[in-house]
Amino acid sequence: MSIHILTTDDFPKIAKIKKEFDVFRVLHIKKGNLKIVEFFNKDGAFRGFGRDTKAAYKKAKKALKKHYK
Repeated sequence: MSIHILTTDDFPKIAKIKKEFDVFRVLHIKKGNLKIVEFFNKDGAFRGFGRDTKAAYKKAKKALKKHYK
């Protein structure tokens, strides 16, 4: 299992999410073939799972948007 903090250098779309939803940390976790992206803000952690980082990012973003709408 490896954990990495994603920055805008790694994934450019993070800047928009950080600004829009006041996210202060984005983690990328790799556990075997499963990739996990987590957004942390004042309301909690929002996770997305997928076979690659892009799919995990989309699912985490969907969970974040669903919480606020």
